[in-house]
Amino acid sequence: MAAAVAYRKRSASPFLDEVVPAPPHLAKRGRFSPCRGVAAAAPSLAFDPLDALRRIFPDAGPGEVEACFAASGRNVHATVEAFRARQRQAKEREAAAARVAAASSVEECAGVLVEHLSAAADAADATTRASWFLKLVEGAVAKRSAAEVAALREENTALAARAEAAERDNGVLRRGVAAQHRRQEELERENGVLKRGVAVLHRRQEEAERAAEEMRKKVAELAAANYALSVQARAGADSCRFQAFRGPDVF
Repeated sequence: MAAAVAYRKRSASPFLDEVVPAPPHLAKRGRFSPCRGVAAAAPSLAFDPLDALRRIFPDAGPGEVEACFAASGRNVHATVEAFRARQRQAKEREAAAARVAAASSVEECAGVLVEHLSAAADAADATTRASWFLKLVEGAVAKRSAAEVAALREENTALAARAEAAERDNGVLRRGVAAQHRRQEELERENGVLKRGVAVLHRRQEEAERAAEEMRKKVAELAAANYALSVQARAGADSCRFQAFRGPDVF
């Protein structure tokens, strides 16, 4: 492409450097003077390979196209091939990283490694791929370990918070149980006092019943004595009336 552009520039330069004759109607009047060096005022047809490469790879990062162009010996075709190879390699590495991150066993990681190394072009490429894969595995293990450690820390924090809450609840329960024990002891003391009072009342009731029984006996005895006295009194009264109102003797 650069050769074609140079050929166009060389083929166009005689026409640009040629003296342009004045039109006949202006040449007669002397109002137009031919000038040389029209090529200096013509637009430049220079080719910028970096600009073309940036247009081919618009998603490239800053400096990637320049670095690849310099590494390819400033050859546009070689740069395009190398950059496309880099893109394919980046996609392969991204897919491999996703599979390693999602792997749940060593066998799956080993399968990804074998597939990744089987696509190597030569021994140097295989070494580069193996080094990259080892770094990938180390990073995945470190990330997974960090995630597990963070999860364990969160779980420990949650368990510690639960333990503190349980300890507070246990403290409240212990204080409640202690208060309940004190109330129970007070109730037992009150029940003891009540029991002793009831026992005293029972004894007093028994004593009162015995006293009442004795009183009933005395009342019965007094009633019997009174009855006997009343009988004796009636008998004495009858004998007195008989003696006082004795009729005349009849012979």
